Amino acid sequence: MPDLSPTIDGRMVTLGTNWANTVGDGVTASGLNTTTGYWSAGIQVIDLSAFNATQVERYFVEFDTSGVTSTPSSATFKLYGYSNTAADVICVQASFASAGSLSTGDWDSWNESSPVTYTDELETWSTSGYNEFTITAAGLSAMVSLDEFQMICLEADNDYDQTSSGFGLSKASGYWTRNATDSGKRPVLSYVEGATPSASIPSFQVKSGILTINGGKLTIK
Repeated sequence: MPDLSPTIDGRMVTLGTNWANTVGDGVTASGLNTTTGYWSAGIQVIDLSAFNATQVERYFVEFDTSGVTSTPSSATFKLYGYSNTAADVICVQASFASAGSLSTGDWDSWNESSPVTYTDELETWSTSGYNEFTITAAGLSAMVSLDEFQMICLEADNDYDQTSSGFGLSKASGYWTRNATDSGKRPVLSYVEGATPSASIPSFQVKSGILTINGGKLTIK
């Protein structure tokens, strides 16, 4: 089972005054970090819109899948937990502005109105081991069709759904990044290689006459 490590990952945060100008289409992140080893609340939603304050954090990650030559039979994305466990998490298809790098504009690099989910939703979060997401059929297809497999992992019930449950909302889950000092806690994309298509063997028919094969030589009379 091959394991892939991220080419880039990072946490972005957006601060707003209401839910629409924090998670909605066309929003640019307020901040980006690609160097910290862990985040205690790197996937987070806070709604204090009654006080004109909202905050959302998301995890962004890219894997080089140029070496995947056939659709995997299965794949698992593993994100090691760190502190806080309240946020349910799901990961969606993204299209970053540049391969191998992140910018604050990539906050809006997914289709909010019709998202393509690359993983299942995790409703429990471990802080003592890997949280394992199952890659969906859409994700498996993307792994072989795209050289850069890019995802955004976000809180599932208010950010992904684009609708806050209301004033006072506060949920977060933490994780280790590719910069973790302990290599055993870095994100991993593991997959089971799909079957390689078998070579096509030509066929022929002899409808009349005599077929003779001598020492590898084919003679039709």
